[in-house]
Amino acid sequence: MHIQSIGNQPSISVGNQSRRQDIFTTFYNFLQPRVELRATHDWVAMDGKTLRGTLTSGQKQSVVLAIAHESRTLLAQAPMTGSKASEITVVRDLFTMSGLEAHKVTLDAHHCNPKTTAQIHQAGGPYVIQVKANQPLLFKQCQDVLATATPLRIHPESDKGHGRLTTRQGQCFDMSELDLASRWSDSGIHTLVVVERETWIPAKQKTTCETAYYISNQGLTSDPQGQAQELTRAIREHWHVESENWIRDVTFNEDHVKTTSPNQGQVMGCLRSLAVRLLRRFKVANFQAALEDFADCPSKFEAFLRQVKFL
Repeated sequence: MHIQSIGNQPSISVGNQSRRQDIFTTFYNFLQPRVELRATHDWVAMDGKTLRGTLTSGQKQSVVLAIAHESRTLLAQAPMTGSKASEITVVRDLFTMSGLEAHKVTLDAHHCNPKTTAQIHQAGGPYVIQVKANQPLLFKQCQDVLATATPLRIHPESDKGHGRLTTRQGQCFDMSELDLASRWSDSGIHTLVVVERETWIPAKQKTTCETAYYISNQGLTSDPQGQAQELTRAIREHWHVESENWIRDVTFNEDHVKTTSPNQGQVMGCLRSLAVRLLRRFKVANFQAALEDFADCPSKFEAFLRQVKFL
């Protein structure tokens, strides 16, 4: 996979305020990535992230990120202004601009709507999207399938870490013959994946249980066991990608970086994306330690910039 920047930079006005605004717009457009997909084996997670430091500007600024599951590589990014609801149309536009609508994508329940699923399916892309009560009829049908149908495949797994033991069981069901509402007719819904999680926290002597539902247009046809494992793994890795938000908030202190205009916030978001991408590209294991080393020893930072051909 390869990322390149988009051209068509706007001209810069003469006045100070206009010039400052246009510089921010030019800089943002220059950094705005466009993805060229050279592999089809990896899944991509789409997720929104609020730039909380921009709230003082009067408009809530956010970014929508497309991140590869396995490599955690940032593939595409788009600006967003306004409420959480506006993320839906921004994601659709980013799908079209980047070509990711024809790739393997995972999305949270906020994007479980027939227009988004149809866009991906009609473009030939497999998707896995969580279903929650914001789609009450479909959610109830998923619950009924779990209660009455026999799973095609069951995929159990467990892991231990961060002071907890988590056991998961993914069950895949055929939904191709289910009588869904006509609004879903262009979405190609084929498989229901139900993930039941049980988490044991020894320090608190506490157990939590959760059942989550996901729909996919990918059927279990050529390799049922392998395809079932792929779908359950994609679900798990989607939430691993959310650790990118933790890096932005904690390592880069994003929520506490105050900006005075929307463009400033978006440009700073692009710069953080660029920094994360460069650190990942050169396999830096501990971002915080690397940043502290750069602050303590400018020569190390200069050497790193030369290594990534920034200087």
